[in-house]
Amino acid sequence: MIVVIHLYHRRYPTLFVAGLHLWGVETHTTTAGRTREQLPIAASLICELLAALLLSLVLADPRWGQLGRVVHLVAVLDNSASMTSRPPGEKPFRDIAVEELERRIASLPRGSVVTLLRTGRRPEMLAGPAVSWDVAKQKLADWKPALPKHDFLPTWDLAAQLAEGAGELLFLTDSVPGKEVAVPKTMEIISVGRALENVSISAARWDFDSQAAKGRVFVRLTNHGKRPTNVRIAGLVGSVEDAKPIATTTSKVANAKPETDQQLPESASQKKLFENEVSLDAGASAPLEIEVSGGLGRMIVECESIGDGLSLDNRVELIEPKVRVLHVTVAFAKETAAKQAVVRVLKTLPDLSLTESETAELIIAPSDPLPPSQRELWWLGIGPLDPSEEARKAAIDLVGPYVLEKQNPLLDGLTLGGVVWGGAQPVKLEVSPIITAGSMPLLSRLTGTRTTAYLLNIDFARTNLGDSPDWPILLSNLIELRRDNLPGLRRWNYRLNEEIRFRIADVLNPSTTAQDQSATPALTSNDDLADSNPLELVHRGTKRPLARASMVEIPPLDDSGVYSVLDGKRLIGEFAVAFFDQEESNLSDLRPGRRDAETPPNSEVGFLLDQPLTWLVLVGILLIAAVAFADWSVLSEGRRRRD
Repeated sequence: MIVVIHLYHRRYPTLFVAGLHLWGVETHTTTAGRTREQLPIAASLICELLAALLLSLVLADPRWGQLGRVVHLVAVLDNSASMTSRPPGEKPFRDIAVEELERRIASLPRGSVVTLLRTGRRPEMLAGPAVSWDVAKQKLADWKPALPKHDFLPTWDLAAQLAEGAGELLFLTDSVPGKEVAVPKTMEIISVGRALENVSISAARWDFDSQAAKGRVFVRLTNHGKRPTNVRIAGLVGSVEDAKPIATTTSKVANAKPETDQQLPESASQKKLFENEVSLDAGASAPLEIEVSGGLGRMIVECESIGDGLSLDNRVELIEPKVRVLHVTVAFAKETAAKQAVVRVLKTLPDLSLTESETAELIIAPSDPLPPSQRELWWLGIGPLDPSEEARKAAIDLVGPYVLEKQNPLLDGLTLGGVVWGGAQPVKLEVSPIITAGSMPLLSRLTGTRTTAYLLNIDFARTNLGDSPDWPILLSNLIELRRDNLPGLRRWNYRLNEEIRFRIADVLNPSTTAQDQSATPALTSNDDLADSNPLELVHRGTKRPLARASMVEIPPLDDSGVYSVLDGKRLIGEFAVAFFDQEESNLSDLRPGRRDAETPPNSEVGFLLDQPLTWLVLVGILLIAAVAFADWSVLSEGRRRRD
């Protein structure tokens, strides 16, 4: 366009006159059109053409070879607890892995981006996708490996998808997977671990006997190393009465004694409940049982040994189990064989309260009449289904074979070997069979009612079930199922990767006494379920919402410690989660190493960033400004000469 303008630009020769006013209208001429003239090679034309050329190059975003190409590094971080292992006097493996990652970033082209993934049951993106290293480095503070053994494959698959075609794939861990493990072909593996000695608390449990008002703490210590070691173990509580070690049940334990001279650290707000020293051979385990008084509430169990590589498995917090009293009504009008069989078993079961039917949570009664339809009520109806003499004479006695629905927890431990099932009658109700003989339902659940109702098609006057070991097992299973279904926490001590479930009551149970309320969390009403109070899980000051439902389910948790469940400002309960994983605590197989990618990335891996102000663009802008100034200078000089 610049050349065309110069070709058709009309140029008149310079004419000198004495007075321009004498020329009149001749000073203005009109031409019919423009004709092409000879292109003048002038400095102004050269400057304008050069400026246009430079502007075109700038707008085209020029690239020089691989300049401007960056790499996308997808780094997978092993989130297993063993990554926090620390050789004596050195850095944890986690910190060494971060340093390795920093070295890898420094070797990449300037401007490269990174995506950080950490392993787990579900892949978790720690930073990214494709962010600068300055941003990703800040996110690394949130990488606190603490998970039990888990599968890396889901995270590897996600990483391979993110790195496909334009990135490098790196896995940082503490042990290179074996050749039999299928890994992405483009993934490079770097291990920063090494073999260490380690002792762990591999199991811990706190039981409570409500009748004796005493508890027992069971702890198992395991030496995962290859050398024998001495372990000091102590229990700490906020307030203490007396506690004594009962016994250890293995010959591998030596010097088990309370209150040794070597003391573990004790904070000002905690008191020592017990302290023992245990000798463990390489690869050996030792159980320890401690009797404690009731009312302690919470306990911390800690162990310590020389050269221990992992601290996460040396400390366990335990919550004292609460007493959940179950209110049961045995509603038989007179002394029958069924009533005697029921009462005989109930007297042997702990934490039961026989009460009136209006306040009962479980009613055991004759099968006729049927119970009312109440969602919070459980009911067991015992035959004969038809108590008339004619129907009882027509009933049949069965000796098996019996078909048991083994998936039903009500039948855990039942065999019915040698049981004569007497007095079975045809069932005319809508039921879901649990135990059958042929087509005859013997134990079934009633359908079409809100009550959790079971029907026992039997006549205890004609059966030997009451004298068999299966009867107390069946009744005990029913009692425990009903107790688990009470509002509040079912258990108070869990391990990582366990699902936690508990119920929120629909109505306030009037039978809950003040003593029971101290052991069982307060209940909610229908209005409470519908209000706006948030249901939250609190751990170390961090809150997370829970879905409100009659049965609340908390997915497996990734961090150990004590958790609280709040309904608004009201505490529903507290429970503890502990790290128990013998495979992850075994540090003797950790090794440093490297495995190169089976299919290494080619030299052109990466992509071009769309950056509006590259250095080439900046140089082009400066040159355009310089040429424009030169063109202005040339034109100004020409005007000065004409003047």
